[in-house]
Amino acid sequence: MAQRGKAARDSIARRRVGLALVVLPVLAGCKVVPLAVDRAARERLAGAFDAGRYVDALWDAQAAPYWTKVAAPLPELAAAIDQDLDAAGARNGRRAGDGSPWTFVAKGRGVVAGVDTTARAGRVIVAMPAARGQARDVQIQVGPVVSGSTLRDSLPFVTFNDFSNQIAYAEVGGAMARRAVAQARPVAQGLKVGDPVAFVGAFALSKADDPIVLTPVRLERAPPER
Repeated sequence: MAQRGKAARDSIARRRVGLALVVLPVLAGCKVVPLAVDRAARERLAGAFDAGRYVDALWDAQAAPYWTKVAAPLPELAAAIDQDLDAAGARNGRRAGDGSPWTFVAKGRGVVAGVDTTARAGRVIVAMPAARGQARDVQIQVGPVVSGSTLRDSLPFVTFNDFSNQIAYAEVGGAMARRAVAQARPVAQGLKVGDPVAFVGAFALSKADDPIVLTPVRLERAPPER
């Protein structure tokens, strides 16, 4: 009886060891699963995040008042940029991150020098008056395709760390561009060369002599100056 009991115990022990040998390799082989699960969870979260609703809630309450408050007159800003981009950026701009272009918020008034609303990346070219230097034209993006995320990057209270991942952060930039185009494009379609216009918007520069390509938060036909 004692020998049968010992044999039974030995058999159970062997089965436990065998089970452990099966389970341990499986667990060892599944170390990558948490990363995949984490990635999937982040993607699902990005899919659940409604960037359009977020931007709509932010636009009138915080973003538009901020842009109106900090917008610098473009002729003076352009002159400062021509003199020293980094100094102008430190004074009137911001960077979304280290190594990012300087993003500026500007306002201005000029005369339409060109209109193209048939291209995917439609633009209105506005001739600006000079201020302490050479006059610079402004290319106002009116879509439907808009490049860059300058509106998002111009806001100090919208940062990458506010979001769960890069996807959601990028979606906010796209949603802001779409909101801007929805307001500006109908105005642009009614403009012709020679029309006076006023605008507020944001643009980004990596070099001082890069063209100013502005995403508008306001674009309107202006009354003629007297």
